[in-house]
Amino acid sequence: MHIKNYLTAFSAIMLVLLTQPACHHKKDKGDASSPRQTAIADPLLMLTPDQVEMAGIETGKMETHEMGSTLECSGRIEVPPESIADVTVPVGGLVKSCPRHPGDYVTAGQLIAVLEHPDYIKMQQEFLETRSQWEYFKEDFKRQGELTVENATSLKTMQQAQASFRSIEVKMFALRNQLKLIGINADSLNIENISSTVNIAAPISGIITRIFVNIGKYVGPEQMVCEILSKANLYLQLFIYEKDIHRISKGQPIEFSLISDPGNRYKAVVRTLSPKIDPASNAFSINAGILQAQPFINPGMYVKAYISIAQHSCLSLPATAIVEDNNEQVVFVKTTGGFKRVTVKTGISDNDRVEIVDYPPGLSDSSLVLNGAYYLNAAWNDQQP
Repeated sequence: MHIKNYLTAFSAIMLVLLTQPACHHKKDKGDASSPRQTAIADPLLMLTPDQVEMAGIETGKMETHEMGSTLECSGRIEVPPESIADVTVPVGGLVKSCPRHPGDYVTAGQLIAVLEHPDYIKMQQEFLETRSQWEYFKEDFKRQGELTVENATSLKTMQQAQASFRSIEVKMFALRNQLKLIGINADSLNIENISSTVNIAAPISGIITRIFVNIGKYVGPEQMVCEILSKANLYLQLFIYEKDIHRISKGQPIEFSLISDPGNRYKAVVRTLSPKIDPASNAFSINAGILQAQPFINPGMYVKAYISIAQHSCLSLPATAIVEDNNEQVVFVKTTGGFKRVTVKTGISDNDRVEIVDYPPGLSDSSLVLNGAYYLNAAWNDQQP
């Protein structure tokens, strides 16, 4: 809210000068009832009828209105965890080929790089040997069971055969899963298709943003091959201050624009609200889904958003009745003895009216200054000790 041109600059100065005698007088020695002491004990601003007329003061009461508006806030484009992938390898190897480049679009399962290492051969060899042992112990366990039924062998021998079979079976399934991690299908593996290479495939569909390897480089399990980003599920992370968070709910429509392109607006919708204040921004965080993806919208871009607030019935005052002073919103109450300053909390603004969301008891029935509040506030501050 800004000071309106209700009076000329000369009138404003004259009001403050004329108000000073009405607010306090020079203290006389021994006079316990001087106006200065009365102003401290009873914080009222007293004006003469001429001063009231010069300030253009008009009074009235809070009124109930249907109000709705848009809440303006800021934030940035973010990407959810499931839409970004760091591609790594479970078993290290040397890069044999890497046909991809930053900016390439890949689909899930598509080849990114080929690695080569003797350890891949050893893993396949160990699995094939273990599978052969598993087949032997399986048949031996079956045979010992049949002999036990016919009392041709002891129960202990059958149990030893069972233990050997179970042990090798566990080892075989563990090796099978290890091969699966590096992209080798153990079920189709045989001595004729043992390979020294493994293919690194894309875990998700998206754009390759960074590549960290080159031909001949060794890539260990702790190193990244590349990063893949999917822009299919980008969302807005917006920051809402405490006084406004009660007006936000899931499903509210949003329009937003990029800071770099304020002329175009795009649509989103509120999806989730954080239950606590973010200490870094001293505000609540809300997430909003972008309704239509745009190729030029990327993570990290800053945005300005406009959240539609639904129409609701509330008590309100004209914007001219409210003064911002020391991070507080104040209004003036007309009493029989003068004018009293009262602190309130405001909500949304709509058509030059401002919602009053918190106020002292009885204020809704009081006579309030609707015009001239800025000048009263200047005089009020001047009379303070």
